[in-house]
Amino acid sequence: MKVLMVTPSYYPIIGGSEALTQLLTTKLNGMGIHTDIMTFNMDKKWYPVWKEETTRDGQIRVFRMPALNPFPRLPNPLSNFFRINVLPKLSFIKKFKDYDVINFVGEADLSLPILSYFIKKPKIFHCVAIFRRGGLYKYYTFRRPFLGKIFKKFFPNIADAYVIYSSEEKAVLTDLGVPAKKILTLPLSIDTEIFRPDETKKIDNLILFVGRIYKIKGLHILINALPYIETPIQLAIIGPTGDEEYVKEIEQMSYAINANGVHKIRLLGAMDHSDLVSWYQKASVLVCPYIYETYNTVTLEALACGTPVVSTGTHITNQTSDGILVTSKDPKKLAAAIMKLLEDRELREKYGREGRKLIEERFSVEVAVKKLTKIYMDLLTN
Repeated sequence: MKVLMVTPSYYPIIGGSEALTQLLTTKLNGMGIHTDIMTFNMDKKWYPVWKEETTRDGQIRVFRMPALNPFPRLPNPLSNFFRINVLPKLSFIKKFKDYDVINFVGEADLSLPILSYFIKKPKIFHCVAIFRRGGLYKYYTFRRPFLGKIFKKFFPNIADAYVIYSSEEKAVLTDLGVPAKKILTLPLSIDTEIFRPDETKKIDNLILFVGRIYKIKGLHILINALPYIETPIQLAIIGPTGDEEYVKEIEQMSYAINANGVHKIRLLGAMDHSDLVSWYQKASVLVCPYIYETYNTVTLEALACGTPVVSTGTHITNQTSDGILVTSKDPKKLAAAIMKLLEDRELREKYGREGRKLIEERFSVEVAVKKLTKIYMDLLTN
């Protein structure tokens, strides 16, 4: 069996879909399933070049396909109607013939799935961040309801199976017209060999935030919570920039906190996993102050490293022994939860141990890849 992972963007662009694509591809190859990656040839999102390249990411072969952005400085009508941000050279379709299964990863751009609509191969659409309050669902049901009927005609037919992680995502796909029989649940995937505890690195009162710097991630709420925390803390912020105006706001807020002299904030930018894992290991607590969010790998990666979580998003499990869930948009309650963990080392260690155990049992990449392989085989035999 040969599998082609198809994703709009890949390293050096850093994000959830890029990390997931790399992890699944690596593990599938390790199991003896030949798996390659196809992506647009771009180093910055939606700024592709018209040049075809085949590169290597370690042992992984990566096809970087030519594409162009016809509307780099204007609202893109193709994105408005079909979620197409760039136009690829159609020769990408020729490569599909060499593979048994095509696995699309991420819904940030639908050009490759749509343009391969008539290719008769088993196809999977791996949803990475599909949720009710944003993205595809919000756009086609709230912002552009008149496009909803058009979208619901083609979206459910671009793949034979749609892979999601939660019941919330299943409801979203159902509302977008995807038949229930096509929706399959797969656990989020964490490499427990890379993300693992190292108690020798722990730093007291080090708070960690990991994620793209967008307002929906609620980083400003975390910074507003700091004055309510009496113990001096260090806050490390790791993640690529998103909204430039919001990034400036965060920089100004951080400067004001640092100038006060009680707490210290460090903006560290984007990191790959080899560097990020060390920060998970060092942190006392990971904080996810989301305004809204779906399941994500950030909490799982921290728990795999034995670091407890304070979250306002959709946590793995509610109020169990891996961290504390609090209501969103409330800096005081967020501060109280952080302080509870900072002041109780035994509780932090307990949550860290239980969190690691939970990841090993339910969210390891080995568990996910076994289930994904079965999905491939079922599609090939049906």
